[in-house]
Amino acid sequence: MWIDPEPAAAPLLVRDGSADEIETGAAVRFEVERQGMTARASEATVVEFLGSADNDGTRMKMAVANLTLPNQFPQAVLEMAEQFEEVDVTNADGGRRDLRERLHVTIDGEHARDFDDAISAEKEQGGFRVWISIADVASYVTARTVIDKEAKLRGTSVYLPTQVLPMLPERLSNGLCSLVPGEPRYTLTCEMLIDADGKRSDISIYPSLICSAARLTYTQVQTFIDGESGVPESVSAVVQTAIKASSLLRKKRFGAGSLDLDIPEAQVIFNEAGAPTNIIGSRQLPAHQVIEELMISANESVAEFLLDQRLAGVFRIHPPPPQEKWMRLVDWAKRYGLPLNGDHPKNPKGLSRFLSKLKQTRQADAGQMMLLRSLSQASYSAQCEMHFGLASEAYAHFTSPIRRYPDLLVHRALWNYWKGKPTLKGLDKLAESSSEAERAAVVAEREVTHLAGCLVARKRLGEEMTARIVGVHFAGLFVRPDELFVEGLVPVGQLSRGGGDYFELREDVQAIVGRNSNVSYGLGDQLTVRLAEVNLGTRRINFELARARTSTGASEAGNGEGDGSQPVRKRRSTKSRPAKKSRVSAKSSRTTKTGKKAPGRGQQGKKGKKK
Repeated sequence: MWIDPEPAAAPLLVRDGSADEIETGAAVRFEVERQGMTARASEATVVEFLGSADNDGTRMKMAVANLTLPNQFPQAVLEMAEQFEEVDVTNADGGRRDLRERLHVTIDGEHARDFDDAISAEKEQGGFRVWISIADVASYVTARTVIDKEAKLRGTSVYLPTQVLPMLPERLSNGLCSLVPGEPRYTLTCEMLIDADGKRSDISIYPSLICSAARLTYTQVQTFIDGESGVPESVSAVVQTAIKASSLLRKKRFGAGSLDLDIPEAQVIFNEAGAPTNIIGSRQLPAHQVIEELMISANESVAEFLLDQRLAGVFRIHPPPPQEKWMRLVDWAKRYGLPLNGDHPKNPKGLSRFLSKLKQTRQADAGQMMLLRSLSQASYSAQCEMHFGLASEAYAHFTSPIRRYPDLLVHRALWNYWKGKPTLKGLDKLAESSSEAERAAVVAEREVTHLAGCLVARKRLGEEMTARIVGVHFAGLFVRPDELFVEGLVPVGQLSRGGGDYFELREDVQAIVGRNSNVSYGLGDQLTVRLAEVNLGTRRINFELARARTSTGASEAGNGEGDGSQPVRKRRSTKSRPAKKSRVSAKSSRTTKTGKKAPGRGQQGKKGKKK
């Protein structure tokens, strides 16, 4: 039996019988057993049957397996994780405060299994007292152990539409470190008082021992916020108090200029066979905001503590936007009469006011995406700098040590302080590698989500849809339909069906404009499009105009013609919008393989937005 590697390479021979029960046209995982010489093929052994290569569910498995991310734990890591014993409440070390009598709850997504944060709250004279208790991962994952080395290599858990590639083995991530209800767990607690103005005071950070009273979901809490009985009566008072405290924090944060971006995220819907059936835009609920605000307050408090005690740590930084991108945003805002000062911002207050106005326009989603692309990229650093998007002078990631290595480093810095040990070393390189791991995770998630979008879109070929322009490029218009949360290209040749016009890319106003007709297609504009082509090989979706614009701004029915070769002249020099990286399996008459081992399913469900 022969197998065709994916991505394409020389066929490999399977002669050990591992493929004897597998039919031609299947997708498998394999391992190379012997590298072939010039005139002799390499040999491989099949380790897993994935399914028919033409099945959409199998295609998703293949996409995950082809990611260049670590997806299985070395045996030594698994063995070390199994050696940890259950929490012994009679021998809790580290001077922990016993908070088991204090009612804590976790609030996460429906499918989450790694509960790394729990909250408690009560009304107090002068405001609300809250406790944010975070899994004490550092007491298990100590420096220079095999588990620590593997966590450092991964840098982060990767939340894919189909599964999670965890940073820590399941024994810790879903077990001993997860704040499951009814089980004692080691934690680090950030306790604070929040006054009527949303100001934090009386802050203390200490090791603790808690026992979560309930595992709540965002859906349950949202139902409770909407006035129905979504949470158990036994914890309703804690939840209600946490909601009130978080609203005060949120009001103060936005008053300081923090950016209130409301951008939908892609959510893939799967059937029981694991094939994508739909992809929709999912927005943050007020229930998510309750946890988000409390986590932000804890992250700021811990960052300030590190600075006050002059401790080395890893901080989350977000510089102001680059000048060139800022001016492009200013020019675009003028096109729609939106007020935005052309002076480069040192703080986000002016941008926050612009954002409030933008949300009231039809360009809200597209404009917020442009604003997001105008901002600098957040990253990790051993030096504390401003977090522009949060309007925070000091910020660190403290609240998710199960799934982020920088949070684990911050916990380790706190433990070194409490135990009188030397400050952490080598944080510059660790911050850099953590930033790289985060970017790789984002690319992987985007890649798999985009394949799911292509698989869904190809079932709707020929359909007309209302869409918004979400990007402009030399090649044409990037659009996203209202009823299908995927992006695709309207080739520039579609913009002038009769020919004779010459379109210019106007980056100053983010539009493509016809030189002769003055027809304009700009960011945020609404169009009627037809889904024309889906290419799984390149993961590209193309639309065509169902109604083209005339020089007067009216629309006329399209005939579906146009080869996409109409030239566009670049008005100003700028970097091109990068093409999305693609990796899709090709059909084969022989057995195909996916390249790398597919990981176990591990944790399920992406957590809510916790900055």
